[in-house]
Amino acid sequence: MQVTNTHCTESAERLLEVVLSAAPDPRRFAEISSTIDCWDDLFHSALLHGVETYLHYCLMQAGIRLPAQLIERNERWLAIRNLWQTHIQGVLHDVLQTLESAGVRTVALKGPILGERVYPDPRMRPSADLDVLVGYADLDRATEALSSIGFRPRVDAEERFLRKYHYHTILSRSCPPVIELHFSLSDGFGVIVPAEEFLCRADVYRTSQGGVAHILAPEDELLHLCIHAAGHRFARLSWLCDIQLLLRRYPRLNWEIVIERARTLNVLASFLFTCETLRRRLAVPIPIIRHGVGQQLRTGAANFLLSMTARQPDPSRRALLGKIAFMTVLCDRPYAAFRFLKRQLLLIARRRARRHFPTLTPEEWLY
Repeated sequence: MQVTNTHCTESAERLLEVVLSAAPDPRRFAEISSTIDCWDDLFHSALLHGVETYLHYCLMQAGIRLPAQLIERNERWLAIRNLWQTHIQGVLHDVLQTLESAGVRTVALKGPILGERVYPDPRMRPSADLDVLVGYADLDRATEALSSIGFRPRVDAEERFLRKYHYHTILSRSCPPVIELHFSLSDGFGVIVPAEEFLCRADVYRTSQGGVAHILAPEDELLHLCIHAAGHRFARLSWLCDIQLLLRRYPRLNWEIVIERARTLNVLASFLFTCETLRRRLAVPIPIIRHGVGQQLRTGAANFLLSMTARQPDPSRRALLGKIAFMTVLCDRPYAAFRFLKRQLLLIARRRARRHFPTLTPEEWLY
């Protein structure tokens, strides 16, 4: 894409993608950034996508002069982010230590540890909550252990619903963050991705605080980040930046292993679509992966659905239907697509029934 002073007539989001795609190449990044004159629009988009601190760092490293007012605003935001990061790191340390003491095998997903490992500064990777993976057999023990430090299900009915129809439960206490306690890696695209084999392959990592945590093996982490980003329809550019920086952290990652695991777990279509999205939006150099006409048709349909629903408010009926259609298109097999669609329509029908007949339906039908 040719970069000129007409940036302000373009989408701020597209401009942000162009800038971040050049981040691995300091010379090109500096050339592109030096032509920008609509910094407020760019940083507003970066804030919405959770990459404003990372963008600010890249610009400072390239020696780009920003407006004084913008620098002051970013420094205030960084101070707030620093306080939050210190807090959330402390909570994660307590959570992992509590689960280890209870004998629960645990993996820390995304969050502060990912930021610490792949970003220049962990504060550049915002985390609103904490994601922790445990085996399904350990779910009750993990929930009980975390209750000892104040984390409990918010509502019993919601807890019953999440255990039956979702891939994680939600635990909270009097102050943030909440914990998303995963007992599967994913349940989107018509399949459940069990936690157990990922837990068995997990690597040990020593945090900056001196604690010990388990993290996904690099190939597993790439797969997880890809299906997670696709499952959320790439609503935040930060999820693509996570993958971009992970690939820079592990340049010798074994793609054949990732593809085989994606195929075995029946999430290959969503994985390949994320790879294509990384190429298109952030110019990430993904190895050429052979795929058939079916995947090309899925990719075209998925891109069409994304563009059609991009401006729809969320939550809304159109956004929900667009999300369902998008994920149905990216199911690997027809039966998986049928199963996913059937479950989503059932949940919609149950919510409607709960709203119209609150005294005649179970409370968990609300969710």
